[in-house]
Amino acid sequence: MSTVAAFTMETYRLGLRTIRRFVRVPANWISIVFFPLIQLLVFSQLYKDIVQLPAFGKQISYLAYLAPGQIAFTALMAVAWSGYGMLVEYRTGYLDKLRSYPIGRWSILAGEMVPLFFQSAVMAGIVLIVSLLLGATLVTGVGGFLLILVLSGAFGIAFAGTSFIPALLTKSEQATSTISLLLFPLVFMSTAFVPEALMPGWMQAVNAYNPVTFIIEAIRALMVTGYDWSAIGKAVLSMAALGAVLQGVTFWAFGRLAR
Repeated sequence: MSTVAAFTMETYRLGLRTIRRFVRVPANWISIVFFPLIQLLVFSQLYKDIVQLPAFGKQISYLAYLAPGQIAFTALMAVAWSGYGMLVEYRTGYLDKLRSYPIGRWSILAGEMVPLFFQSAVMAGIVLIVSLLLGATLVTGVGGFLLILVLSGAFGIAFAGTSFIPALLTKSEQATSTISLLLFPLVFMSTAFVPEALMPGWMQAVNAYNPVTFIIEAIRALMVTGYDWSAIGKAVLSMAALGAVLQGVTFWAFGRLAR
């Protein structure tokens, strides 16, 4: 068997185990969608008249404006504590057992990372479906729906390093959870809740480079106006740049742990 084929098979087998570990604990996936759904249900009613402000343009439904931000937030939540799984494997000795097997060490990391794409996509898909049931629009139809899932999955993979890096470097659940909580301000300083024009000047400066805003605007276009390839391109480029940096550090940190 070639090296690539062996890596693919090992990643597939370990990835299935990672998915089963996630699905078997209902608290995992319930906690991911709970907070975004609460925000979607409550804020869409509590602030429904905010769209009358000129900054919202022709937007007539705050639910339609709010939904893309909660979909992106769900994808982020899906990976915010993903490093915990590897910490558990490390503390129980299972990681050492895997390293003693005749498999590639990078297959171990890939078996943890690859399922996160599907995890983020599925969790975001649940929030997207609920949004549509509540009355949000999806003008791009099935194609747009699938593209939103792909973007959400890629967004999750790009951000996964924010959990894996502190987990691998500190081997501390407390440090990992603290770093994960620092991601929340990125959502609140994005266009998830209000347009950039309604933000104070310093927040607009942050928002101009906020990768969360790029993915939100791409999803919002797919749901409200149509295929905006400029917005989609910006989202893809920001995810590629962020993912390259974070995944590069993740590989380095895992290499130190796996020595």
